[in-house]
Amino acid sequence: MAETKTLFPVGRALLLVGAVLLVVGLFLPWFTIGGARQDVVAGSYTGVGLTTLLNDLANGPYAWAAFIWLILVAVFGVMSAFVGRKFAMFGTSGILVLILYAILIYVAASLASSQDPSGGTATISFAYGFILAVIGSALIETGARLKKPAPAAMPAAPPAAAPPATEQLNR
Repeated sequence: MAETKTLFPVGRALLLVGAVLLVVGLFLPWFTIGGARQDVVAGSYTGVGLTTLLNDLANGPYAWAAFIWLILVAVFGVMSAFVGRKFAMFGTSGILVLILYAILIYVAASLASSQDPSGGTATISFAYGFILAVIGSALIETGARLKKPAPAAMPAAPPAAAPPATEQLNR
């Protein structure tokens, strides 16, 4: 039978806190985009807004798969905390998806700025929701990787003095 890996109670708490931070971070501002572009409208974008923007720029629903994956990372984090089993690498995959979001919005803004005949540019800055989502994913991964501490070694009791042999006492 396969070995079941159980979680340390601190790991369970980290999983829950990480999942809450990730879910809350999805609906807080991720990026602030500035500039006078028509296709990349200036403003503050949450995870949902950024996903919609990337889908509009890519002409497809591709970014929703990444957004749904982030929700699944949070669900598996909560499930790990309550069931007590480890689901490896979900926090790391969440961080990688968030990095992919950052790369895609940077590339999209750079391409849009370079193709603008009027010379307009789009500037991008990170917002606190994105940082919160990264921290949440990192806490999910940390909580899943925490191992139960090994029990402390008990010192052996000193050997008791040998009782005198009965033969020697009878003489």
